[in-house]
Amino acid sequence: MKKIISLVLVLSFLLFSCSKEEEGPKKEVIKNNPDTPVAVIEGDIFSERAAIDDGLEEVDYGKREFRVVGQQLDFEFTFNKDDINKGDLIKDAKYKRDAMVEQRFNVDIVPVFSGSYSQVADWASKSILSGVDEFDLLMNQAVSTGSLLLKNLFLNWYDIPNVDFSKPWWAKSTSDELTYDDKCIVAISDANSTAIYFSFCMVFNKNLANAYDLGNIYDVVMSGDWTYEYFYNMIKDIYRDDDGSGLKSDGDFYGFAQGHDYLNNWLYAFDNPIMSKDEDGVPQITLKSDKINAIVSNVYDLCYNTNGAFYDTTKGSGDGLFLEKKAIFTVTSIAALLTDGFRSFEDEYGLLPMPKWEKSQSNYYTTVSGGHTVMAVPKTVKDLEFVGTISEALAAESYKHVTPTYYEIALKTRYLRDNESKKMLDILIEGRRYDFGYIYNGWQATYGDALPKLMKDSNTNFESF
Repeated sequence: MKKIISLVLVLSFLLFSCSKEEEGPKKEVIKNNPDTPVAVIEGDIFSERAAIDDGLEEVDYGKREFRVVGQQLDFEFTFNKDDINKGDLIKDAKYKRDAMVEQRFNVDIVPVFSGSYSQVADWASKSILSGVDEFDLLMNQAVSTGSLLLKNLFLNWYDIPNVDFSKPWWAKSTSDELTYDDKCIVAISDANSTAIYFSFCMVFNKNLANAYDLGNIYDVVMSGDWTYEYFYNMIKDIYRDDDGSGLKSDGDFYGFAQGHDYLNNWLYAFDNPIMSKDEDGVPQITLKSDKINAIVSNVYDLCYNTNGAFYDTTKGSGDGLFLEKKAIFTVTSIAALLTDGFRSFEDEYGLLPMPKWEKSQSNYYTTVSGGHTVMAVPKTVKDLEFVGTISEALAAESYKHVTPTYYEIALKTRYLRDNESKKMLDILIEGRRYDFGYIYNGWQATYGDALPKLMKDSNTNFESF
């Protein structure tokens, strides 16, 4: 009952939340110059994206500071000039993005406070509740930020001028899953690079897959046949007792290995989110679907009753066994592919989307770890137009420079090892889901960890759970 009451309170708050419209400091508006055509090179993502107009006026804000607070600010921004030109393409791209926004609008983007997500949430709450205008934008961990909603700390993004969720630099889920009654408190844009980094995916060892004659898995994905049943039948009997113990252990060889932290991603892969909107646009709890008991049963079998699968309750992921060549498949995150372990991996590996529940499912889906950041605007800000303009510009320039640098150059050129994996990455990112019921869960309800909790307890009784 407490879980349902909490969600009702969230919806009530979104329904009745108000905006703060105060006139801020004056600024000089510079008339736009006639449009200058941007040369577009076919197939060049940088020129294609650069040609998209952000619709923002050219404004001189007189060196005003745009103040940001958040978790891992040194990851989302590059404030230190000494960090650039050191071979880190992403840091360089973020520095270039910030410099472009600063120069265009004559502002300084400055960090005010950074720390762990809990430290940031505590600091931001105290700052806003004090009524003092201390910062302009919060970029903090998704669930931590969502849990602050009932404190009435943030503004509705739809009340902030110059923010356009129809633009491609805003995640579609911002205007879909995370909006209710024209209210959106947390938003996700290309400025939240962790929303790509922490996306869940599946990888497979191509050398071992060939040795076991598993066929062209990429073709299976492209045909729409990459389902849980197809995946399960491939891995279920692939097992060797390599350590000779007679018992399954991390010293053996498997078709598939997984850890504890990524289990809930199966819900999204199988198109079974915690909450979905009904025909009237009202979010409803949909975790208890017609197929949830079958999902729980299948994931339980994968964890406990399948010779070819290894489930480690003590580790977050199956990366260790995969990198030791003790498993053909594992579920991991995009961020893992940038680590030394994957970069130095001797065998060839490929990227895959998560399998569908069944062939009739319209798309391949995945979700993003709750560790990714979201954007929120404190209700203490004085000039909404200023905050909206710079937030939109940061999102737009991230879309035009940071994301393609990470996505096209770093990931596709440096880290992914075949052209098919690049296609798989596009499918994967297109299928990301952000769940209203997860982001606003705030760790108070158990819905957000349904599968991990059930599996850790060796429990298949969803009804009692």
